[in-house]
Amino acid sequence: MESVELERGGEPVPAVKIALAGVLGAGVLGLALFAAAAPHWAAALGGGLMVAATFSVAGGLLGFLFGVPKLLTSGAAAHPEDRAATSTASYAPNTNLEQVSDWLTKILLGAGLTQIGTVPQRLRELGRALAPVVGGGPGAAGFAAALGVYFSVVGFLTGWLLTRLLLARALSAADRQTLADSVNKTVVAAPSLGFSAAQVRDLFQTGVEGLRVQALALLQGAPDAGNLDLVITAIDRHLSAFELLQALLAARAAADLPDLTPEQRGALRDAVRYKMRNSRNVPPYSRRRAVAEDVLRVLPEQLPAGTGPAGPAPDAAGPAGPTSTDPTVPDPAVPAPR
Repeated sequence: MESVELERGGEPVPAVKIALAGVLGAGVLGLALFAAAAPHWAAALGGGLMVAATFSVAGGLLGFLFGVPKLLTSGAAAHPEDRAATSTASYAPNTNLEQVSDWLTKILLGAGLTQIGTVPQRLRELGRALAPVVGGGPGAAGFAAALGVYFSVVGFLTGWLLTRLLLARALSAADRQTLADSVNKTVVAAPSLGFSAAQVRDLFQTGVEGLRVQALALLQGAPDAGNLDLVITAIDRHLSAFELLQALLAARAAADLPDLTPEQRGALRDAVRYKMRNSRNVPPYSRRRAVAEDVLRVLPEQLPAGTGPAGPAPDAAGPAGPTSTDPTVPDPAVPAPR
């Protein structure tokens, strides 16, 4: 069964926007038609709009409580796109809003389940109380109750959807920016921090994504041929976009090391090339793609032994250029005809 697409690029898809606008418009149209039949239609329309707005806000707040994103404390996500949107910081964000949302959601659900048998009576009482606000007259009580339920549901769905799509993105973006600032500071200060190769390796092997990123930042600021295997391992893994960028930047820094062996250069080049060809995490026109291409430019394909850019190596016993026996090349020893 295919999943329904609700968002694209952090925004609700056009179909979702159209559906929400259509449902909201249908409710307002029904309210306008009912108010038009009232003796004082302007007062009925104004009162009905206030009722609709009140229940929409109440439903939206409830949808917000249900839609507040939860922090992935384990550091692992169920899907790659969730992991890419999750902060990789090694600190614990403030989760008071999440806890309050969780508590209120459980309280409201518990109270609602215990009072579910009284819902019809409560709706009749609500309709009678709001009937004068929507103009009174025959059917006003039923219409007022339906109006409250309708816009409560609309507000709930809108609040839940916007919270689910926008708040999670905003919180993740803020956490990623905080981590990016920390990484930049680590890269600049790496030469003076004095981390040994063993300490960087231990930091990388902790299993915590935020600490792996910091280890890669240290390898950007102070590249080390002895830890090149860590960079290659990071590139080979299925990483978040941010961590993969740090691994590629570390590879770019390592590519300039003069003490890399041909085998190390080849292994690094092959890892970057394979990632570019087989991973959707390196899309065209992204910074990851630009860094990967830069690494491949610095580490060109090694040519077979005995060959150079201009073809086979010249014979040691002969001149560097074409021999004098080549009929197409004039012999420098023979003067040119006047």
